Amino acid sequence: MSYVALYRVWRPQKWEDVVNQKPVVRILQNALSEGKVSHAYLFSGPRGTGKTTIARLLAKAVNCENPDGIEPCNRCRSCTAILEGNSVDVMEIDAASNRGIDEIRALREGVRYLPVLGKYKVYIIDEVHMLTQEAFNALLKTLEEPPEHVIFILATTAPHKIPVTITSRCQRLDFRRLSIQDIEMHLEKILSSQGATWEKGALRIIARAARGSMRDALSILDLCITYGDGNVLEKDAREVLGETPEELMGRLFRAMSQRDLKGIMDITREVTESGKDATEFCEEISAFARDLLFLRSGGKGQDLGRTIEELEDMTVLAKSFSPGMLIALLEAISRAVTRIKSSDNPRLVLDVALMGLFLDSESRPGFAGIQPFPLVEGVQVGESATRPDSSRREESPAGHDNAVPLPKTEPGEKKPLESPPDTASLRESDEDILEEVKKAWPKLLEELLKKRKVQARAYLLPASPSRVENRTTLILAYPKGYVPHMEQIMVPANRSVVENYLAKITGRSLKLGVEVSQLSSRGDGEQGGNGDDGLHPLVKAAITILDGKIVT
Repeated sequence: MSYVALYRVWRPQKWEDVVNQKPVVRILQNALSEGKVSHAYLFSGPRGTGKTTIARLLAKAVNCENPDGIEPCNRCRSCTAILEGNSVDVMEIDAASNRGIDEIRALREGVRYLPVLGKYKVYIIDEVHMLTQEAFNALLKTLEEPPEHVIFILATTAPHKIPVTITSRCQRLDFRRLSIQDIEMHLEKILSSQGATWEKGALRIIARAARGSMRDALSILDLCITYGDGNVLEKDAREVLGETPEELMGRLFRAMSQRDLKGIMDITREVTESGKDATEFCEEISAFARDLLFLRSGGKGQDLGRTIEELEDMTVLAKSFSPGMLIALLEAISRAVTRIKSSDNPRLVLDVALMGLFLDSESRPGFAGIQPFPLVEGVQVGESATRPDSSRREESPAGHDNAVPLPKTEPGEKKPLESPPDTASLRESDEDILEEVKKAWPKLLEELLKKRKVQARAYLLPASPSRVENRTTLILAYPKGYVPHMEQIMVPANRSVVENYLAKITGRSLKLGVEVSQLSSRGDGEQGGNGDDGLHPLVKAAITILDGKIVT
Protein backbone atom coordinates (compact mmCIF):
# COMPACT_ATOMS: atom_id res chain seq x y z
CA MET A 1 0.00 0.00 0.00
CA SER A 2 1.43 3.34 -1.08
CA TYR A 3 -1.10 5.54 0.75
CA VAL A 4 -0.09 6.81 4.18
CA ALA A 5 -2.66 8.18 6.62
CA LEU A 6 -2.64 11.93 7.25
CA TYR A 7 -1.82 11.62 10.94
CA ARG A 8 1.37 9.74 10.01
CA VAL A 9 2.34 12.10 7.20
CA TRP A 10 1.85 15.18 9.38
CA ARG A 11 3.46 13.82 12.56
CA PRO A 12 5.76 16.62 13.86
CA GLN A 13 9.45 15.97 13.13
CA LYS A 14 10.78 19.17 14.74
CA TRP A 15 9.99 20.98 17.97
CA GLU A 16 8.53 23.94 16.09
CA ASP A 17 5.96 21.65 14.43
CA VAL A 18 4.35 20.59 17.72
CA VAL A 19 0.86 22.11 18.10
CA ASN A 20 -0.10 23.79 21.39
CA GLN A 21 2.01 21.88 23.92
CA LYS A 22 4.21 24.85 24.80
CA PRO A 23 4.98 24.00 28.46
CA VAL A 24 6.06 20.46 27.58
CA VAL A 25 8.13 21.56 24.58
CA ARG A 26 9.83 24.36 26.50
CA ILE A 27 10.84 22.08 29.38
CA LEU A 28 12.36 19.51 27.02
CA GLN A 29 14.09 22.15 24.87
CA ASN A 30 15.69 23.73 27.93
CA ALA A 31 16.74 20.31 29.23
CA LEU A 32 18.43 19.57 25.90
CA SER A 33 20.18 22.93 25.63
CA GLU A 34 21.44 22.79 29.23
CA GLY A 35 22.36 19.10 29.20
CA LYS A 36 19.84 18.25 31.93
CA VAL A 37 17.84 15.48 30.27
CA SER A 38 16.30 13.28 32.96
CA HIS A 39 16.74 9.52 33.07
CA ALA A 40 12.94 9.01 33.19
CA TYR A 41 9.89 10.98 32.04
CA LEU A 42 6.19 10.34 32.52
CA PHE A 43 4.05 11.78 29.71
CA SER A 44 0.39 11.88 30.75
CA GLY A 45 -2.64 13.22 28.92
CA PRO A 46 -5.58 12.36 26.65
CA ARG A 47 -5.11 10.26 23.55
CA GLY A 48 -3.94 11.92 20.37
CA THR A 49 -2.26 14.90 22.03
CA GLY A 50 1.33 14.08 21.05
CA LYS A 51 2.80 11.93 23.83
CA THR A 52 4.40 9.29 21.58
CA THR A 53 5.31 11.87 18.94
CA ILE A 54 7.25 14.02 21.41
CA ALA A 55 8.85 10.90 22.89
CA ARG A 56 10.24 10.07 19.44
CA LEU A 57 11.31 13.69 18.96
CA LEU A 58 13.25 13.55 22.22
CA ALA A 59 14.82 10.24 21.20
CA LYS A 60 15.98 11.78 17.91
CA ALA A 61 17.27 14.91 19.64
CA VAL A 62 19.48 13.04 22.13
CA ASN A 63 20.85 10.63 19.50
CA CYS A 64 21.19 12.90 16.44
CA GLU A 65 24.68 12.84 14.88
CA ASN A 66 24.40 16.32 13.32
CA PRO A 67 21.94 18.33 15.44
CA ASP A 68 21.02 21.90 14.58
CA GLY A 69 21.22 23.19 18.14
CA ILE A 70 18.48 21.19 19.84
CA GLU A 71 16.69 20.29 16.59
CA PRO A 72 17.34 16.82 15.11
CA CYS A 73 18.63 16.86 11.54
CA ASN A 74 16.28 14.05 10.36
CA ARG A 75 18.99 12.96 7.87
CA CYS A 76 21.66 11.10 9.85
CA ARG A 77 21.63 7.31 10.35
CA SER A 78 20.15 7.56 13.84
CA CYS A 79 17.35 9.97 12.86
CA THR A 80 16.52 7.99 9.73
CA ALA A 81 16.31 4.73 11.67
CA ILE A 82 13.95 6.31 14.23
CA LEU A 83 11.80 7.81 11.46
CA GLU A 84 11.51 4.41 9.77
CA GLY A 85 10.77 2.69 13.08
CA ASN A 86 13.70 0.26 12.95
CA SER A 87 16.20 1.87 15.31
CA VAL A 88 18.02 -0.58 17.56
CA ASP A 89 18.55 2.18 20.12
CA VAL A 90 14.89 3.21 20.48
CA MET A 91 12.54 0.54 21.81
CA GLU A 92 8.79 1.17 21.69
CA ILE A 93 6.88 -1.18 23.96
CA ASP A 94 3.09 -1.47 24.07
CA ALA A 95 2.33 -2.15 27.72
CA ALA A 96 -1.22 -3.22 26.88
CA SER A 97 0.06 -6.36 25.12
CA ASN A 98 3.41 -6.72 26.94
CA ARG A 99 2.27 -6.20 30.48
CA GLY A 100 3.77 -9.12 32.35
CA ILE A 101 6.84 -9.53 34.50
CA ASP A 102 8.63 -11.61 31.85
CA GLU A 103 8.63 -8.71 29.38
CA ILE A 104 10.00 -6.31 32.00
CA ARG A 105 12.71 -8.82 32.95
CA ALA A 106 13.74 -8.95 29.29
CA LEU A 107 13.84 -5.14 29.30
CA ARG A 108 16.07 -5.15 32.39
CA GLU A 109 18.46 -7.51 30.63
CA GLY A 110 18.56 -5.26 27.56
CA VAL A 111 19.39 -2.02 29.38
CA ARG A 112 22.83 -3.36 30.25
CA TYR A 113 23.99 -3.17 26.64
CA LEU A 114 25.35 0.08 25.21
CA PRO A 115 23.60 1.89 22.33
CA VAL A 116 24.74 1.08 18.78
CA LEU A 117 24.36 4.36 16.86
CA GLY A 118 23.61 7.11 19.33
CA LYS A 119 24.52 8.14 22.85
CA TYR A 120 21.40 6.76 24.54
CA LYS A 121 19.11 3.77 24.50
CA VAL A 122 15.57 5.14 24.77
CA TYR A 123 12.70 2.96 26.02
CA ILE A 124 9.23 4.32 25.18
CA ILE A 125 6.58 2.38 27.12
CA ASP A 126 3.12 3.31 25.86
CA GLU A 127 0.01 2.88 28.06
CA VAL A 128 2.31 2.05 30.95
CA HIS A 129 -0.60 1.95 33.40
CA MET A 130 -1.55 -1.44 31.88
CA LEU A 131 1.48 -3.16 33.45
CA THR A 132 0.79 -5.63 36.23
CA GLN A 133 1.83 -4.88 39.80
CA GLU A 134 4.60 -7.47 39.53
CA ALA A 135 5.88 -5.82 36.34
CA PHE A 136 5.90 -2.41 38.04
CA ASN A 137 7.90 -3.89 40.91
CA ALA A 138 10.42 -5.33 38.45
CA LEU A 139 10.70 -1.98 36.66
CA LEU A 140 11.15 -0.06 39.89
CA LYS A 141 14.74 -1.16 40.56
CA THR A 142 15.84 -0.16 37.06
CA LEU A 143 14.17 3.25 37.37
CA GLU A 144 15.81 3.72 40.74
CA GLU A 145 19.38 3.15 39.54
CA PRO A 146 19.36 3.30 35.73
CA PRO A 147 22.51 3.02 33.60
CA GLU A 148 23.82 6.36 32.37
CA HIS A 149 23.12 5.47 28.74
CA VAL A 150 19.38 4.75 29.24
CA ILE A 151 16.36 7.08 29.10
CA PHE A 152 12.86 5.87 29.98
CA ILE A 153 9.77 7.63 28.60
CA LEU A 154 6.53 6.31 30.08
CA ALA A 155 3.31 7.40 28.33
CA THR A 156 -0.18 7.01 29.79
CA THR A 157 -3.75 8.23 29.57
CA ALA A 158 -4.42 7.18 33.18
CA PRO A 159 -1.62 8.44 35.45
CA HIS A 160 -3.67 7.72 38.58
CA LYS A 161 -3.29 3.99 37.91
CA ILE A 162 0.50 4.13 38.11
CA PRO A 163 2.06 3.35 41.53
CA VAL A 164 3.44 6.35 43.38
CA THR A 165 6.78 4.59 43.66
CA ILE A 166 7.08 4.80 39.86
CA THR A 167 5.81 8.36 39.36
CA SER A 168 8.07 9.71 42.11
CA ARG A 169 11.11 8.58 40.12
CA CYS A 170 10.03 10.30 36.90
CA GLN A 171 9.63 13.87 35.72
CA ARG A 172 5.94 14.16 34.93
CA LEU A 173 4.82 16.28 31.97
CA ASP A 174 1.09 16.78 31.43
CA PHE A 175 -0.25 17.11 27.90
CA ARG A 176 -3.37 19.21 27.39
CA ARG A 177 -6.24 18.81 24.96
CA LEU A 178 -5.95 20.99 21.89
CA SER A 179 -8.40 23.84 21.45
CA ILE A 180 -10.91 23.90 18.60
CA GLN A 181 -9.16 26.93 17.11
CA ASP A 182 -5.74 25.21 17.15
CA ILE A 183 -7.13 22.12 15.43
CA GLU A 184 -8.93 24.22 12.80
CA MET A 185 -5.79 26.19 11.98
CA HIS A 186 -3.74 23.01 11.61
CA LEU A 187 -6.38 21.42 9.36
CA GLU A 188 -6.41 24.54 7.18
CA LYS A 189 -2.62 24.34 6.89
CA ILE A 190 -2.82 20.71 5.76
CA LEU A 191 -5.61 21.31 3.23
CA SER A 192 -3.82 24.35 1.80
CA SER A 193 -0.67 22.32 1.24
CA GLN A 194 -2.70 19.68 -0.61
CA GLY A 195 -4.58 22.20 -2.75
CA ALA A 196 -7.95 20.96 -1.49
CA THR A 197 -11.11 23.05 -1.09
CA TRP A 198 -12.97 23.21 2.20
CA GLU A 199 -15.69 24.97 4.13
CA LYS A 200 -15.08 26.59 7.51
CA GLY A 201 -18.17 24.90 8.92
CA ALA A 202 -16.80 21.48 8.01
CA LEU A 203 -13.51 22.12 9.82
CA ARG A 204 -15.42 23.37 12.87
CA ILE A 205 -17.47 20.15 12.96
CA ILE A 206 -14.32 18.02 12.63
CA ALA A 207 -12.51 19.99 15.34
CA ARG A 208 -15.41 19.68 17.76
CA ALA A 209 -15.79 15.95 17.07
CA ALA A 210 -12.08 15.38 17.75
CA ARG A 211 -12.53 16.51 21.38
CA GLY A 212 -9.03 17.90 21.67
CA SER A 213 -7.23 15.05 19.88
CA MET A 214 -5.23 16.06 16.81
CA ARG A 215 -4.83 12.45 15.73
CA ASP A 216 -8.61 11.96 15.79
CA ALA A 217 -9.08 15.20 13.86
CA LEU A 218 -6.69 14.07 11.12
CA SER A 219 -8.35 10.66 10.91
CA ILE A 220 -11.77 12.30 10.50
CA LEU A 221 -10.34 14.72 7.93
CA ASP A 222 -9.00 11.73 5.99
CA LEU A 223 -12.50 10.26 5.87
CA CYS A 224 -14.08 13.53 4.78
CA ILE A 225 -11.53 14.04 1.98
CA THR A 226 -12.21 10.53 0.69
CA TYR A 227 -15.99 10.96 0.98
CA GLY A 228 -15.98 14.34 -0.79
CA ASP A 229 -13.56 13.39 -3.60
CA GLY A 230 -10.92 15.78 -2.32
CA ASN A 231 -13.34 18.43 -1.04
CA VAL A 232 -14.28 18.95 2.60
CA LEU A 233 -17.86 20.24 2.79
CA GLU A 234 -20.00 20.87 5.85
CA LYS A 235 -22.85 18.60 4.76
CA ASP A 236 -20.38 15.81 4.00
CA ALA A 237 -18.77 16.18 7.43
CA ARG A 238 -22.18 15.86 9.09
CA GLU A 239 -22.99 12.74 7.08
CA VAL A 240 -19.62 11.12 7.77
CA LEU A 241 -19.72 11.82 11.51
CA GLY A 242 -23.41 11.26 12.07
CA GLU A 243 -23.14 14.24 14.40
CA THR A 244 -26.27 15.68 15.89
CA PRO A 245 -26.73 19.02 14.11
CA GLU A 246 -26.79 22.15 16.23
CA GLU A 247 -30.33 22.75 14.99
CA LEU A 248 -31.40 19.45 16.56
CA MET A 249 -29.83 20.39 19.89
CA GLY A 250 -31.63 23.72 19.67
CA ARG A 251 -34.94 21.94 19.04
CA LEU A 252 -34.34 19.62 21.98
CA PHE A 253 -33.62 22.46 24.40
CA ARG A 254 -36.56 24.50 23.12
CA ALA A 255 -38.79 21.48 23.70
CA MET A 256 -37.44 21.17 27.24
CA SER A 257 -37.95 24.86 27.95
CA GLN A 258 -41.58 24.48 26.83
CA ARG A 259 -42.12 21.16 28.67
CA ASP A 260 -43.05 19.60 25.34
CA LEU A 261 -42.88 15.91 26.24
CA LYS A 262 -43.88 14.68 22.80
CA GLY A 263 -41.26 16.87 21.17
CA ILE A 264 -38.55 15.49 23.46
CA MET A 265 -39.51 11.88 22.76
CA ASP A 266 -39.63 12.54 19.00
CA ILE A 267 -36.10 13.95 19.08
CA THR A 268 -34.66 11.08 21.15
CA ARG A 269 -36.36 8.62 18.79
CA GLU A 270 -34.90 10.42 15.78
CA VAL A 271 -31.41 10.32 17.27
CA THR A 272 -31.47 6.68 18.39
CA GLU A 273 -32.97 5.48 15.10
CA SER A 274 -30.14 7.20 13.25
CA GLY A 275 -27.75 4.80 15.02
CA LYS A 276 -26.12 7.40 17.25
CA ASP A 277 -24.73 6.13 20.53
CA ALA A 278 -26.89 7.20 23.47
CA THR A 279 -23.88 7.92 25.68
CA GLU A 280 -22.34 10.14 23.02
CA PHE A 281 -25.67 11.95 22.62
CA CYS A 282 -25.73 12.54 26.39
CA GLU A 283 -22.24 14.04 26.18
CA GLU A 284 -23.43 16.42 23.47
CA ILE A 285 -26.44 17.43 25.59
CA SER A 286 -24.12 18.08 28.53
CA ALA A 287 -21.75 20.14 26.37
CA PHE A 288 -24.63 22.21 25.01
CA ALA A 289 -26.11 22.70 28.50
CA ARG A 290 -22.70 23.69 29.84
CA ASP A 291 -22.36 26.31 27.08
CA LEU A 292 -25.84 27.66 27.87
CA LEU A 293 -24.91 27.85 31.55
CA PHE A 294 -21.72 29.69 30.59
CA LEU A 295 -23.71 32.25 28.56
CA ARG A 296 -26.43 32.49 31.24
CA SER A 297 -23.73 33.29 33.80
CA GLY A 298 -22.37 36.19 31.77
CA GLY A 299 -19.58 34.36 29.91
CA LYS A 300 -18.21 35.63 26.62
CA GLY A 301 -19.51 33.80 23.58
CA GLN A 302 -16.21 33.88 21.70
CA ASP A 303 -14.70 31.60 24.34
CA LEU A 304 -16.99 28.75 23.28
CA GLY A 305 -15.52 28.24 19.82
CA ARG A 306 -18.88 28.46 18.05
CA THR A 307 -19.98 30.40 14.99
CA ILE A 308 -21.64 33.80 15.27
CA GLU A 309 -24.97 32.35 14.11
CA GLU A 310 -24.83 29.57 16.70
CA LEU A 311 -24.00 32.05 19.47
CA GLU A 312 -26.93 34.28 18.53
CA ASP A 313 -29.36 31.35 18.75
CA MET A 314 -27.80 30.05 21.99
CA THR A 315 -27.90 33.48 23.65
CA VAL A 316 -31.64 33.70 23.01
CA LEU A 317 -32.18 30.11 24.15
CA ALA A 318 -30.12 30.59 27.33
CA LYS A 319 -32.66 33.15 28.55
CA SER A 320 -35.28 30.38 28.74
CA PHE A 321 -33.33 28.57 31.47
CA SER A 322 -32.24 29.56 34.93
CA PRO A 323 -28.80 28.40 36.12
CA GLY A 324 -30.56 26.03 38.52
CA MET A 325 -32.45 24.38 35.66
CA LEU A 326 -29.27 23.80 33.69
CA ILE A 327 -27.45 22.39 36.72
CA ALA A 328 -30.41 20.04 37.31
CA LEU A 329 -30.19 18.95 33.67
CA LEU A 330 -26.44 18.29 33.91
CA GLU A 331 -26.97 16.19 37.04
CA ALA A 332 -29.79 14.22 35.39
CA ILE A 333 -27.71 13.51 32.28
CA SER A 334 -24.75 12.44 34.42
CA ARG A 335 -26.93 9.87 36.19
CA ALA A 336 -28.42 8.76 32.88
CA VAL A 337 -24.97 8.03 31.41
CA THR A 338 -24.24 5.67 34.30
CA ARG A 339 -27.54 3.85 33.86
CA ILE A 340 -27.33 3.65 30.07
CA LYS A 341 -24.17 1.54 30.34
CA SER A 342 -26.09 -1.24 32.11
CA SER A 343 -29.45 -0.82 30.36
CA ASP A 344 -30.94 -2.81 27.50
CA ASN A 345 -33.09 0.18 26.55
CA PRO A 346 -30.91 3.32 26.55
CA ARG A 347 -33.59 5.40 24.85
CA LEU A 348 -35.98 4.77 27.75
CA VAL A 349 -33.34 5.84 30.26
CA LEU A 350 -32.71 9.01 28.26
CA ASP A 351 -36.43 9.81 27.97
CA VAL A 352 -36.96 9.33 31.70
CA ALA A 353 -33.94 11.50 32.53
CA LEU A 354 -35.12 14.39 30.37
CA MET A 355 -38.81 14.21 31.24
CA GLY A 356 -38.09 13.73 34.94
CA LEU A 357 -37.02 17.38 35.04
CA PHE A 358 -40.65 18.42 34.68
CA LEU A 359 -41.52 17.28 38.19
CA ASP A 360 -41.98 19.96 40.81
CA SER A 361 -38.75 20.87 42.59
CA GLU A 362 -39.87 19.36 45.88
CA SER A 363 -40.31 16.01 44.12
CA ARG A 364 -36.76 16.03 42.79
CA PRO A 365 -34.39 14.95 45.56
CA GLY A 366 -31.32 17.12 45.70
CA PHE A 367 -32.85 20.03 43.80
CA ALA A 368 -35.03 21.62 46.45
CA GLY A 369 -35.62 25.27 45.70
CA ILE A 370 -35.08 24.98 41.94
CA GLN A 371 -38.09 26.14 40.00
CA PRO A 372 -39.56 23.60 37.57
CA PHE A 373 -39.19 24.13 33.85
CA PRO A 374 -41.75 26.58 32.41
CA LEU A 375 -44.92 25.21 30.86
CA VAL A 376 -45.82 25.13 27.21
CA GLU A 377 -48.34 27.87 26.62
CA GLY A 378 -51.82 26.59 27.37
CA VAL A 379 -50.68 23.10 28.34
CA GLN A 380 -51.03 22.02 31.97
CA VAL A 381 -49.08 19.17 33.51
CA GLY A 382 -49.79 17.43 36.80
CA GLU A 383 -50.75 19.73 39.68
CA SER A 384 -50.14 22.79 37.52
CA ALA A 385 -53.61 22.19 36.12
CA THR A 386 -55.13 23.29 39.41
CA ARG A 387 -52.86 26.33 39.76
CA PRO A 388 -52.98 28.35 36.52
CA ASP A 389 -50.33 31.04 36.25
CA SER A 390 -51.46 33.81 33.96
CA SER A 391 -48.15 35.65 34.08
CA ARG A 392 -46.29 32.56 32.92
CA ARG A 393 -48.68 32.11 30.01
CA GLU A 394 -48.29 35.73 28.98
CA GLU A 395 -44.49 35.54 29.07
CA SER A 396 -44.28 32.25 27.18
CA PRO A 397 -41.83 32.52 24.25
CA ALA A 398 -43.41 33.21 20.92
CA GLY A 399 -43.35 30.81 18.04
CA HIS A 400 -43.96 27.56 19.91
CA ASP A 401 -45.44 25.29 17.29
CA ASN A 402 -46.61 22.71 19.82
CA ALA A 403 -48.52 25.16 22.02
CA VAL A 404 -52.24 24.45 22.49
CA PRO A 405 -54.33 27.68 22.33
CA LEU A 406 -56.69 28.43 25.21
CA PRO A 407 -60.40 28.27 24.35
CA LYS A 408 -61.85 31.67 23.51
CA THR A 409 -64.96 32.99 25.23
CA GLU A 410 -67.32 35.28 23.36
CA PRO A 411 -67.96 38.66 25.04
CA GLY A 412 -70.88 38.51 27.41
CA GLU A 413 -70.98 34.74 27.37
CA LYS A 414 -71.14 33.29 30.87
CA LYS A 415 -69.49 30.02 31.61
CA PRO A 416 -70.31 27.95 34.67
CA LEU A 417 -67.52 27.63 37.15
CA GLU A 418 -65.59 24.43 36.60
CA SER A 419 -64.32 22.39 39.49
CA PRO A 420 -60.60 21.67 39.52
CA PRO A 421 -59.60 18.57 37.60
CA ASP A 422 -59.82 15.47 39.71
CA THR A 423 -56.37 14.11 40.52
CA ALA A 424 -57.72 10.70 41.46
CA SER A 425 -56.41 9.26 38.23
CA LEU A 426 -52.89 10.29 39.20
CA ARG A 427 -53.31 8.77 42.65
CA GLU A 428 -54.73 5.60 41.14
CA SER A 429 -51.77 5.42 38.78
CA ASP A 430 -49.33 5.68 41.69
CA GLU A 431 -51.37 3.13 43.63
CA ASP A 432 -51.40 0.75 40.68
CA ILE A 433 -47.63 0.94 40.47
CA LEU A 434 -47.35 0.42 44.22
CA GLU A 435 -49.53 -2.69 44.05
CA GLU A 436 -47.40 -4.01 41.23
CA VAL A 437 -44.23 -3.42 43.26
CA LYS A 438 -45.73 -5.11 46.33
CA LYS A 439 -46.57 -8.18 44.29
CA ALA A 440 -43.04 -8.26 42.87
CA TRP A 441 -41.37 -7.65 46.26
CA PRO A 442 -40.91 -11.32 47.27
CA LYS A 443 -39.49 -12.07 43.83
CA LEU A 444 -37.07 -9.14 44.20
CA LEU A 445 -35.77 -10.47 47.52
CA GLU A 446 -35.49 -13.96 46.04
CA GLU A 447 -33.60 -12.64 43.00
CA LEU A 448 -31.16 -10.67 45.16
CA LEU A 449 -30.42 -13.81 47.18
CA LYS A 450 -30.03 -15.90 44.02
CA LYS A 451 -27.58 -13.39 42.53
CA ARG A 452 -25.64 -13.23 45.82
CA LYS A 453 -26.48 -9.58 46.44
CA VAL A 454 -26.82 -10.45 50.12
CA GLN A 455 -25.61 -7.12 51.46
CA ALA A 456 -28.20 -5.07 49.58
CA ARG A 457 -30.85 -7.67 50.44
CA ALA A 458 -29.98 -7.51 54.14
CA TYR A 459 -30.48 -3.75 54.20
CA LEU A 460 -33.72 -4.15 52.25
CA LEU A 461 -35.35 -6.81 54.43
CA PRO A 462 -36.79 -4.52 57.15
CA ALA A 463 -38.36 -2.24 54.53
CA SER A 464 -41.69 -2.40 52.81
CA PRO A 465 -43.03 -0.44 49.83
CA SER A 466 -44.93 2.50 51.29
CA ARG A 467 -46.01 4.62 48.33
CA VAL A 468 -45.09 5.80 44.85
CA GLU A 469 -44.64 9.49 44.09
CA ASN A 470 -45.21 10.99 40.66
CA ARG A 471 -44.90 7.51 39.10
CA THR A 472 -41.10 7.77 39.32
CA THR A 473 -40.05 7.38 42.97
CA LEU A 474 -40.70 4.38 45.22
CA ILE A 475 -40.70 5.28 48.92
CA LEU A 476 -39.65 2.49 51.28
CA ALA A 477 -40.76 2.61 54.91
CA TYR A 478 -38.37 1.47 57.65
CA PRO A 479 -39.31 0.89 61.31
CA LYS A 480 -37.62 3.22 63.78
CA GLY A 481 -35.13 0.59 64.89
CA TYR A 482 -33.74 0.19 61.38
CA VAL A 483 -32.39 3.65 60.63
CA PRO A 484 -28.87 2.25 59.93
CA HIS A 485 -30.40 -0.11 57.35
CA MET A 486 -32.24 2.83 55.81
CA GLU A 487 -29.02 4.83 55.53
CA GLN A 488 -27.10 1.93 54.01
CA ILE A 489 -29.70 1.16 51.33
CA MET A 490 -29.31 4.73 50.04
CA VAL A 491 -25.57 4.29 49.53
CA PRO A 492 -25.23 4.53 45.71
CA ALA A 493 -23.77 1.03 45.33
CA ASN A 494 -26.65 -0.64 47.23
CA ARG A 495 -29.36 1.63 45.83
CA SER A 496 -28.35 1.03 42.21
CA VAL A 497 -28.42 -2.76 42.76
CA VAL A 498 -32.00 -2.61 44.07
CA GLU A 499 -33.15 -0.15 41.38
CA ASN A 500 -31.66 -2.26 38.58
CA TYR A 501 -33.16 -5.56 39.76
CA LEU A 502 -36.51 -3.90 40.46
CA ALA A 503 -36.50 -2.52 36.92
CA LYS A 504 -35.74 -5.98 35.47
CA ILE A 505 -38.61 -7.58 37.40
CA THR A 506 -41.29 -4.89 37.02
CA GLY A 507 -40.18 -3.25 33.79
CA ARG A 508 -40.34 0.13 35.50
CA SER A 509 -37.48 2.54 36.13
CA LEU A 510 -38.13 3.70 39.69
CA LYS A 511 -35.86 5.72 41.95
CA LEU A 512 -35.64 4.72 45.60
CA GLY A 513 -36.57 6.98 48.49
CA VAL A 514 -36.84 6.15 52.18
CA GLU A 515 -38.73 7.25 55.26
CA VAL A 516 -39.10 6.18 58.87
CA SER A 517 -42.49 4.65 59.60
CA GLN A 518 -44.39 5.29 62.80
CA LEU A 519 -44.11 1.64 63.77
CA SER A 520 -41.24 0.63 66.02
CA SER A 521 -38.96 -2.23 65.13
CA ARG A 522 -40.98 -4.45 67.46
CA GLY A 523 -44.36 -3.07 66.60
CA ASP A 524 -47.23 -4.72 64.81
CA GLY A 525 -47.85 -4.39 61.12
CA GLU A 526 -46.40 -5.58 57.89
CA GLN A 527 -43.15 -3.64 57.85
CA GLY A 528 -40.60 -5.79 56.14
CA GLY A 529 -43.17 -8.51 55.54
CA ASN A 530 -40.90 -11.07 57.19
CA GLY A 531 -42.95 -12.20 60.15
CA ASP A 532 -39.98 -11.97 62.54
CA ASP A 533 -40.13 -8.34 63.66
CA GLY A 534 -39.50 -9.40 67.24
CA LEU A 535 -35.92 -10.27 66.39
CA HIS A 536 -33.04 -7.92 67.03
CA PRO A 537 -31.85 -6.19 63.80
CA LEU A 538 -28.39 -7.75 64.09
CA VAL A 539 -29.93 -11.22 64.39
CA LYS A 540 -32.04 -10.63 61.29
CA ALA A 541 -29.04 -9.38 59.34
CA ALA A 542 -27.01 -12.45 60.38
CA ILE A 543 -29.84 -14.76 59.28
CA THR A 544 -29.96 -13.04 55.91
CA ILE A 545 -26.23 -12.96 55.21
CA LEU A 546 -25.66 -16.57 56.37
CA ASP A 547 -28.92 -17.82 54.85
CA GLY A 548 -29.82 -19.34 58.21
CA LYS A 549 -32.95 -19.90 60.24
CA ILE A 550 -34.09 -19.86 63.89
CA VAL A 551 -34.22 -23.31 65.50
CA THR A 552 -36.52 -23.55 68.53
